[in-house]
Amino acid sequence: MPSPHHSGVSSPYVQKAEDLSGKGLTPTIKSYRNMEFLNSYAGRMIRILCEFEEPQQRLQQHFIRSTVLFFGSARSMTQEQYNTTVQDLQSKLAAATDESAKASLQRELARLEKTQWMCKWVDVVEQLARMVAEFARREEDIINRSFKYIPDYFRLSPEDRSASLDDLHKRFDDLVVTTGGGPGFMEAANRGAASIPGSVTMGMGISLPFERGLNPHVTKGLAFEFHYFFTRKFWMMYSCRAIVVAPGGFGTMDELFELLTLKQTKKIPSLPVVLLGKGFWQTVVNWQALADYGVIAQEEIDGILFTDSVEEAIEHITEFYRRLANGPDGAA
Repeated sequence: MPSPHHSGVSSPYVQKAEDLSGKGLTPTIKSYRNMEFLNSYAGRMIRILCEFEEPQQRLQQHFIRSTVLFFGSARSMTQEQYNTTVQDLQSKLAAATDESAKASLQRELARLEKTQWMCKWVDVVEQLARMVAEFARREEDIINRSFKYIPDYFRLSPEDRSASLDDLHKRFDDLVVTTGGGPGFMEAANRGAASIPGSVTMGMGISLPFERGLNPHVTKGLAFEFHYFFTRKFWMMYSCRAIVVAPGGFGTMDELFELLTLKQTKKIPSLPVVLLGKGFWQTVVNWQALADYGVIAQEEIDGILFTDSVEEAIEHITEFYRRLANGPDGAA
């Protein structure tokens, strides 16, 4: 129990010397500062609640109204990064004397060499993210006219909403390039968006034992770290108004198919979906077979843009917003 002299509050009764000094008293800890409890099984619901509440406060504070999600493999590198990493592994292999160490390095080198084809796509992703950020800064009027709502995390009353909409339009950040905050294609997208003066770019990371933080291009204050995948995906997709997916593995597939399901079931508004790397996406998933077997509709495949072209991708996204802005009803 802290001394009243330390708290600045005088006691309503006369205290003995030991109570005044606090010497020998049993220490206590408040529940909301009890890390053992908060990190325990019993504290799980509180941790989950924090991952719902804290992000929305930051999104509100930074006036993030909408995002463009960029997904893709963390294993991809620029050509320069790839060359440096190969040289480093080759040097280690040449210096290794232990046979098991050599075998491990050879496996690592072989695994790395399988990813070289992604190097060119890193540049494509960076360029497209830059174009998205440029569009968001250049065409604020079109984007504002395409929206007829404010995300509920702004928590405005109906009266305040209509009264302050014009003022808020000047403060909103829209189509903010958002990634999982990791390396590879995610870093390329954040880097591209960050290169545009005045643009912010967001990273929503997940705590992993082999990653120590988000890539350096994420805007300060918009770097999130989640413990739970489901809360992370909730906030990634909550304000998403377009998605660009570069080649990737299990994590990329998980995020892509969840978003496609939300779109299919109309849990989120209609949005443009761009799959970069046509050869990859039409090889690893037999999209047409899904329609031919009747488990999805043909229109759902036709609504996805498979492309190798940055120009085609940005046109697909920007045209979507021009149609909304010029339509009779605006955005959903």
